[in-house]
Amino acid sequence: MFRIIAAAFLCLFGASAAYAGGDLTDYAAPLKPVSACGGPFSGLYGGGILGFGSAKSKISGEGGSIDGNDRGFTIGGTAGYNWQCNGRLLGIESDISYFNADNKWSESCCGGFSETLDSQINWFGTLRGRVGLVGDENFLVFATAGLAYGGIDHSFKFQGGEIGSFSQSDSDTEIGWTVGGGVEYLLSDHWAFRADALYVDFGSEDHTYTTDLCESGSCTSRLSWDDNFWVARVGLTYLFGGAQRDPAPEYAPMK
Repeated sequence: MFRIIAAAFLCLFGASAAYAGGDLTDYAAPLKPVSACGGPFSGLYGGGILGFGSAKSKISGEGGSIDGNDRGFTIGGTAGYNWQCNGRLLGIESDISYFNADNKWSESCCGGFSETLDSQINWFGTLRGRVGLVGDENFLVFATAGLAYGGIDHSFKFQGGEIGSFSQSDSDTEIGWTVGGGVEYLLSDHWAFRADALYVDFGSEDHTYTTDLCESGSCTSRLSWDDNFWVARVGLTYLFGGAQRDPAPEYAPMK
């Protein structure tokens, strides 16, 4: 009888150990709060953008100043990298775009005299930092600021009738700053729709003009060109990281 009872006890004990996966240790709650770093917006991304904008140019000289506005179409590409942690986002982004804004002024007078000034922004790019907040793991709102650069043509043409004519064009890559913001919405694990707006300021650029059409012979004048613009854009980006998941929490055995 004793042997039968002992055998039954050993069978019950073995079955309990097998049911528990061979480990009867009780576990407590996680040792520490689990980090929520990582997420759908984390990692490398790239995509296309398009939109419209408005450029403002101001030209100042000894005789006063003039200014004007022109709207234009923009299209380009963007790429960047994000770090997402606890619903917050930090990132760096670069973009380059075509832009066709052209501010032109023309004035004519009797005797065949005319004067034309033209400021044209052909393209621009930015290198910016981004900070944002992520909601519901699929919506991002962000602010951004950083460096801006762009290709700008400035031209001055003068027609003096019988006196003669003068023209000069200057093409430069100008450096400035930019600030803006936007939103992104996750369409799938790897695709996101985005909308943003940027203000770009290239500051002031001076050009010197020397001609021999003056009454006293050769003379020199200087004009200051001040260019800035804003753009509003939409686009699609591909998220190379995709739906990343947080690691499983670690547990400590109960004492």
